[in-house]
Amino acid sequence: MFIDITRLQNRSTNEFLYKNTIVLDEALYKNTDIRKLSPVEVSADIKRITDTSYKMSLEIKGEMTLPCSITLNDVIYPFDIKTEVKLSNEDEEDVKIIQNNIDIISIIWQNIVLEIPLRVVSEDANNSPVSGEGWKLIREDESNI
Repeated sequence: MFIDITRLQNRSTNEFLYKNTIVLDEALYKNTDIRKLSPVEVSADIKRITDTSYKMSLEIKGEMTLPCSITLNDVIYPFDIKTEVKLSNEDEEDVKIIQNNIDIISIIWQNIVLEIPLRVVSEDANNSPVSGEGWKLIREDESNI
Protein backbone atom coordinates (compact mmCIF):
# COMPACT_ATOMS: atom_id res chain seq x y z
CA MET A 1 0.00 0.00 0.00
CA PHE A 2 1.37 3.36 -1.03
CA ILE A 3 0.61 6.92 0.00
CA ASP A 4 0.65 9.41 -2.86
CA ILE A 5 2.30 12.70 -1.85
CA THR A 6 1.87 14.51 -5.17
CA ARG A 7 -0.15 17.28 -3.51
CA LEU A 8 2.73 17.97 -1.12
CA GLN A 9 5.27 18.00 -3.92
CA ASN A 10 3.15 20.37 -6.04
CA ARG A 11 2.86 22.73 -3.06
CA SER A 12 -0.93 22.67 -3.18
CA THR A 13 -0.75 21.83 0.56
CA ASN A 14 1.97 21.69 3.22
CA GLU A 15 0.44 18.86 5.23
CA PHE A 16 -1.22 15.55 4.39
CA LEU A 17 -3.23 13.51 6.91
CA TYR A 18 -3.72 9.79 6.41
CA LYS A 19 -5.87 7.49 8.56
CA ASN A 20 -6.72 3.90 7.74
CA THR A 21 -7.11 0.41 9.16
CA ILE A 22 -4.77 -2.01 7.43
CA VAL A 23 -4.76 -5.80 7.45
CA LEU A 24 -1.18 -7.01 7.06
CA ASP A 25 -0.60 -10.13 5.00
CA GLU A 26 0.07 -13.22 7.10
CA ALA A 27 3.12 -13.96 4.94
CA LEU A 28 4.87 -11.00 6.60
CA TYR A 29 4.82 -12.54 10.07
CA LYS A 30 4.86 -16.21 9.08
CA ASN A 31 8.50 -16.70 10.18
CA THR A 32 8.25 -14.67 13.38
CA ASP A 33 6.91 -15.37 16.87
CA ILE A 34 3.69 -13.57 15.95
CA ARG A 35 0.85 -16.07 15.69
CA LYS A 36 -1.83 -13.55 14.76
CA LEU A 37 -1.95 -9.83 14.05
CA SER A 38 -5.12 -7.78 14.40
CA PRO A 39 -6.03 -5.15 11.81
CA VAL A 40 -3.67 -2.23 12.43
CA GLU A 41 -4.96 1.31 12.88
CA VAL A 42 -2.60 3.78 11.21
CA SER A 43 -2.59 7.56 11.52
CA ALA A 44 0.04 9.56 9.65
CA ASP A 45 0.71 13.27 9.42
CA ILE A 46 3.12 14.10 6.59
CA LYS A 47 4.58 17.61 6.43
CA ARG A 48 6.88 19.15 3.84
CA ILE A 49 10.21 20.29 5.32
CA THR A 50 11.91 21.31 2.08
CA ASP A 51 11.11 20.78 -1.60
CA THR A 52 12.62 17.30 -1.47
CA SER A 53 12.23 16.16 2.15
CA TYR A 54 9.26 15.43 4.38
CA LYS A 55 8.57 14.42 7.97
CA MET A 56 5.97 11.78 8.79
CA SER A 57 4.58 11.46 12.32
CA LEU A 58 3.12 7.99 12.57
CA GLU A 59 0.91 6.23 15.12
CA ILE A 60 0.33 2.49 14.80
CA LYS A 61 -2.13 0.62 17.07
CA GLY A 62 -3.06 -3.03 17.18
CA GLU A 63 -2.66 -6.35 18.93
CA MET A 64 -0.34 -9.25 18.24
CA THR A 65 -0.78 -12.77 19.55
CA LEU A 66 2.45 -14.30 20.82
CA PRO A 67 3.32 -17.61 22.52
CA CYS A 68 3.75 -17.60 26.30
CA SER A 69 7.39 -18.32 27.17
CA ILE A 70 6.36 -20.85 29.82
CA THR A 71 3.14 -22.52 28.64
CA LEU A 72 3.21 -21.71 24.90
CA ASN A 73 -0.42 -20.56 25.19
CA ASP A 74 -1.55 -17.54 23.20
CA VAL A 75 -0.92 -14.15 24.81
CA ILE A 76 -2.50 -11.03 23.33
CA TYR A 77 0.05 -8.22 23.35
CA PRO A 78 -1.33 -4.75 22.52
CA PHE A 79 0.92 -2.13 20.95
CA ASP A 80 0.67 1.61 20.40
CA ILE A 81 3.68 2.88 18.47
CA LYS A 82 4.43 6.56 17.95
CA THR A 83 7.35 7.38 15.68
CA GLU A 84 8.67 9.95 13.25
CA VAL A 85 10.19 9.13 9.88
CA LYS A 86 12.14 11.38 7.54
CA LEU A 87 11.29 10.93 3.87
CA SER A 88 13.39 12.05 0.92
CA ASN A 89 15.29 10.99 -2.17
CA GLU A 90 18.50 12.71 -1.17
CA ASP A 91 19.80 10.94 1.94
CA GLU A 92 20.38 7.18 1.83
CA GLU A 93 19.37 6.82 5.49
CA ASP A 94 15.90 8.29 4.90
CA VAL A 95 12.88 6.37 3.70
CA LYS A 96 12.77 6.65 -0.07
CA ILE A 97 10.05 8.31 -2.07
CA ILE A 98 9.50 6.40 -5.30
CA GLN A 99 7.50 8.13 -8.05
CA ASN A 100 5.70 10.39 -5.54
CA ASN A 101 4.73 7.38 -3.38
CA ILE A 102 5.69 6.17 0.07
CA ASP A 103 5.48 2.44 0.83
CA ILE A 104 3.71 2.68 4.18
CA ILE A 105 3.43 -1.10 4.71
CA SER A 106 7.21 -1.48 4.99
CA ILE A 107 7.40 1.38 7.52
CA ILE A 108 4.55 -0.08 9.58
CA TRP A 109 6.02 -3.58 9.52
CA GLN A 110 9.51 -2.39 10.56
CA ASN A 111 8.03 -0.63 13.57
CA ILE A 112 5.87 -3.61 14.58
CA VAL A 113 8.89 -5.92 14.43
CA LEU A 114 10.72 -3.60 16.82
CA GLU A 115 7.80 -3.92 19.26
CA ILE A 116 7.92 -7.73 19.51
CA PRO A 117 9.01 -8.45 23.09
CA LEU A 118 11.72 -11.03 23.74
CA ARG A 119 9.26 -12.99 25.85
CA VAL A 120 5.76 -12.75 27.23
CA VAL A 121 4.19 -14.71 30.07
CA SER A 122 0.48 -15.47 30.26
CA GLU A 123 -1.52 -14.89 33.44
CA ASP A 124 -2.19 -18.61 33.84
CA ALA A 125 1.53 -19.44 33.75
CA ASN A 126 1.63 -19.25 37.58
CA ASN A 127 -0.53 -22.40 37.66
CA SER A 128 2.02 -24.32 35.57
CA PRO A 129 3.93 -27.18 37.16
CA VAL A 130 7.40 -26.27 38.42
CA SER A 131 8.72 -29.82 38.41
CA GLY A 132 8.14 -33.13 36.77
CA GLU A 133 9.74 -36.49 36.13
CA GLY A 134 13.45 -35.79 35.72
CA TRP A 135 13.19 -31.98 35.67
CA LYS A 136 12.72 -29.03 38.01
CA LEU A 137 12.31 -25.33 37.29
CA ILE A 138 15.14 -23.39 38.92
CA ARG A 139 14.64 -19.72 39.52
CA GLU A 140 17.51 -17.30 38.96
CA ASP A 141 17.94 -16.64 42.71
CA GLU A 142 18.11 -20.42 43.36
CA SER A 143 20.75 -21.23 40.77
CA ASN A 144 24.43 -21.60 41.59
CA ILE A 145 25.56 -20.08 38.29
